[in-house]
Amino acid sequence: MVHSRFAILAVIAALVSVALSTGSKAAATLAGSEWRPIEVEGAAIEGAPEVFLQFRGEGKVTGHGGCNRFFGSFTLDGDRIEFGPFGATRKACPQPVMDREREFFDTLEKTTTFVRDRIRLSLFDSACNVAMKLIQTDPD
Repeated sequence: MVHSRFAILAVIAALVSVALSTGSKAAATLAGSEWRPIEVEGAAIEGAPEVFLQFRGEGKVTGHGGCNRFFGSFTLDGDRIEFGPFGATRKACPQPVMDREREFFDTLEKTTTFVRDRIRLSLFDSACNVAMKLIQTDPD
């Protein structure tokens, strides 16, 4: 009877440990990685290799929107992700580039969940629609 209590307590401790480390495991799956969008709001992104998103340690994110460099924060909790607030340089570019950049930033800000499948990352909005698809540019 005493052994089974210890076994039950050990299982409970292991489950609590896994539950508490889920956020850090999710962060570890993205920290240090760099991604290029291949689709935003259902539209393919072509010829824009300068657009990228880089996850850094301690919940920081940086990147380039096609015209301006940006920086900000992100938080993870399991498959939930939240970006922002963002800051960016204020360089002016041709209107199509500025429009694409604004859509990129807006899409990141409305992202609520993510799924990573090796070198592919899908970001979803609150209605569970695919908001953005990205490909890793620095595969491990």
